[in-house]
Amino acid sequence: MARKALGLDIDALGIRAAEVVRKGRSSRLVSNLAMQALPAGTIVDGKVANQQELVRGLKALLEHADFSADSVVLGLRSSWVMVKTHRLPAMNRRELDKALEFELPELAYFPVDDLKDVCYDYFVNYQTETEVEVVVAAFPREYLSPYIEAIRTAGLVLEIVDLPAFSWPELLAGEKRRAFVEVSEGQTTIEVLSDNVFKVLRVIPLGIAHFRQGLQEAFGCSAEEARELYAQHDVDHLLMEGSGDKRVLRAVVQQFIGSVLQTLDFVRAQERASNFRAMLDEIILVGDLADMPGLSSMLGKEVNLPTYSLGQMDLLLGFDADRPKRLSSYGSALALGVRGISA
Repeated sequence: MARKALGLDIDALGIRAAEVVRKGRSSRLVSNLAMQALPAGTIVDGKVANQQELVRGLKALLEHADFSADSVVLGLRSSWVMVKTHRLPAMNRRELDKALEFELPELAYFPVDDLKDVCYDYFVNYQTETEVEVVVAAFPREYLSPYIEAIRTAGLVLEIVDLPAFSWPELLAGEKRRAFVEVSEGQTTIEVLSDNVFKVLRVIPLGIAHFRQGLQEAFGCSAEEARELYAQHDVDHLLMEGSGDKRVLRAVVQQFIGSVLQTLDFVRAQERASNFRAMLDEIILVGDLADMPGLSSMLGKEVNLPTYSLGQMDLLLGFDADRPKRLSSYGSALALGVRGISA
């Protein structure tokens, strides 16, 4: 296991980095957090559109933050990343590896002509005497290569590539049945775990950019002013105030809540649960919008479940310096850092 790991969470808005240090067998300490904005168009739908700008962003991040990690973990978050559960007859690990190599072209959402052109991994979700269920993650290698090249050019050593969502549960104590909802720049990611068993990961093409556009129309303001609005004002206030057209803003909020409800209802039907409380204990919000005043309470009322931002929770992490106020925005970077020292 690495003693230190640097989690890199990259999206269209910028780079968030968290350096996590392992102290002894179980103690984990966050030694440094940093964020570097990226010019518009650097990352588009999770793909590197301008590699030079990404390299500049990474170098600027390293220049202004005193990182010394042994291992770098890159998080991928995009609609082109496939996550799927798959059931097979019970078999040993070697047989399972071979079976998935054979079945991957049929499982993938995208064409797989050669296994060399795809990056994939899996973990065992649960196993009985007769059956094993695995969670498979896969994505085209061509989309990963520009990230790898940019990270190496910036002078970093990439050790692990993973999905941040898979490590969100590692940030929290207890074995509660949880759903995680992350709103990033271009999408919303919803992950549901019941009794520590993965149920679903769903990506919705609705993100902060859409919410910001709604605010710009409702308040007749710039993108930067819209950011200040959702950082300082309650969501109910934003939905009521403003002299402009509020239709886009209201549609975005309704779609966000509706997507969460639809996802939870899908799991409820699978579990044959009478209601959401029968299968979940709480919802945790991650990302830049998680700490928006009133958002967690609004969603909690709609789904009838306790809902908190990650920043409100007691984390399984200590902090070398003061705990940042908007901690939720670093949720994926922290999860990736934890992944690095746990590997």
